[in-house]
Amino acid sequence: MKQKVALVLGSGGARGLAHIGVIEELEARGYEISSVAGTSMGAMVGGFYAAGVLEPFAKRMCKLTMRDLWHYMDLTISSRGFVKGDRIFKTIHEEFTHDVNIEDLDIPFTAVATDLVSHQLEVFDKGSLFTAVRASISVPDVFTPVEVGKKRLVDGAVISPIPIPYVKRQKDDILVVVNLSGDDKSYEEQSKKMLRKSGKEIKKKEEEKQTLHQKLAQFFTFQMPGIKFDYLETMGKTIELMQREIAALTIRNHQPDIVIDIPFQLATPWEFERSAEIRAAGREIAVSALDAWEEKRLIKSAG
Repeated sequence: MKQKVALVLGSGGARGLAHIGVIEELEARGYEISSVAGTSMGAMVGGFYAAGVLEPFAKRMCKLTMRDLWHYMDLTISSRGFVKGDRIFKTIHEEFTHDVNIEDLDIPFTAVATDLVSHQLEVFDKGSLFTAVRASISVPDVFTPVEVGKKRLVDGAVISPIPIPYVKRQKDDILVVVNLSGDDKSYEEQSKKMLRKSGKEIKKKEEEKQTLHQKLAQFFTFQMPGIKFDYLETMGKTIELMQREIAALTIRNHQPDIVIDIPFQLATPWEFERSAEIRAAGREIAVSALDAWEEKRLIKSAG
């Protein structure tokens, strides 16, 4: 009989691509994912998994370039967010979510978002999968909020970066949490090594990245005497710190059976062009975490 898993996927931008590798390793070992809950990229990956379209999504992401990212970033001058996201969300709807409702998925799925009006968490466990994913990944001040009635919904990570209380866990399920705010300084150097490829390829990637950054910097940098502020970098680090603290507290309070810690040093929230590397790292980290838990369980059963 397969061991069933209630899977919780945390927030962390591009690091969320590591969720794909974790799911691949769980399935390769014969675990059955019986329910999934996610925030932000965790909601996207978890929702696509529950809808049976994770593999096409993973293949699409592996082909993503910095040029593609710039194409999808339809900028808008607005107090509600500087990326409308129309191109991104049109692709998500047409290729992955379609008009599927959450209650019609093969396994129970839950996504969370934050309502800026009520200051409460909005829990999606029924209704439009597209709306749930769209709301959950809407990073404040980046994507424009999702309007649902009187609600203005943004990224669920503002309140719940790891939505453990909302996964539909059954009695004999083990609780597996993927935390994208882990801490392992050795990954700073490993992350750099991942990028040390052939000279032409790395030069091209760096040029594309600089071009994207320069275009964004026209809108999102400001200066004080002797100091230059990068809005995107400052905002990213602020969100990272906030999520790390909330995630650590949530894990302590709920004591999952297995915690798979993806180091925040692995990638920045915006490095989606490193999809294949991040996915592979997620699987590698999952191998270590699952090996440790299985060994502990074996020793316990033998004793």
